[in-house]
Amino acid sequence: MFTANENILLRQHKRRVIEFVESTIPEDALDLGTAVMAMQVSCRQPGCVPLETAITIVFPKPPRKIIKKKRNAALKSGNDKENEEEKEEEVPSYPKPLVPNLEESRIGGNFKTRILKPLAEVTKDDVLDALPPNFAGGRRTVESLCIKARDMVFAQIGQLVGTNDEELNDSEEGKRLVEGRRLVAEYLKVCLEEYVERGCVPPEWGEKDGWGSNGDAKKSEDMDVSEDVDADADATKQDGANSGGIKWGEGNILFKRPTEEDEGNDEMDG
Repeated sequence: MFTANENILLRQHKRRVIEFVESTIPEDALDLGTAVMAMQVSCRQPGCVPLETAITIVFPKPPRKIIKKKRNAALKSGNDKENEEEKEEEVPSYPKPLVPNLEESRIGGNFKTRILKPLAEVTKDDVLDALPPNFAGGRRTVESLCIKARDMVFAQIGQLVGTNDEELNDSEEGKRLVEGRRLVAEYLKVCLEEYVERGCVPPEWGEKDGWGSNGDAKKSEDMDVSEDVDADADATKQDGANSGGIKWGEGNILFKRPTEEDEGNDEMDG
């Protein structure tokens, strides 16, 4: 629970964030009734930041239009007149989006985004990074999301394994840290490939069975098989050289175990 003073501060931060968002929306859209909501929410799921800021932009509903349409003559019956008309309701929408190229603003929908920070820490740059270029100054693109995800992953690897200063680069400790980060990166590379293959469905938190090892096992198995094949091929070549050029494995060769009848035939022949 928040105290009275904390609630006052929270409302002030909320108002500040809302003003940041409103500054990116065209005046015409605001005049028509576009509303901005900001709230601080907590997340208890693994991997979530403890507090984040959720932003929702609510665009006004367009006025409904009723168009008149003449009824088909085949449907007429009784005393219906030829010029009788029926009313049909058209899907409400504005002639053009209130925010450029944003469909939600044309049909009166909601646009949602979030910032992985509590309200008190949100800056104008954070708001611009969370909004697409449809909004004035918005910087959220696929490229920016990829770079942010990359930087977050690299930062987490450094925090978990450890980073080394320049003084430690050539030391045993520095080499150990670099090797640790390399192993984590190799594991994550395999996991990302499996993540894509499985329709971008992540594993359960902490699950390790079937993740990150299949690729290495397959590579290892392929390497073992390849080495065995190469060894067999070398042995075959060597045997061929020792047997006067005979190439084993070519033609149909039958190896038969001697029987008592064969031994008796050999004695008669002798």
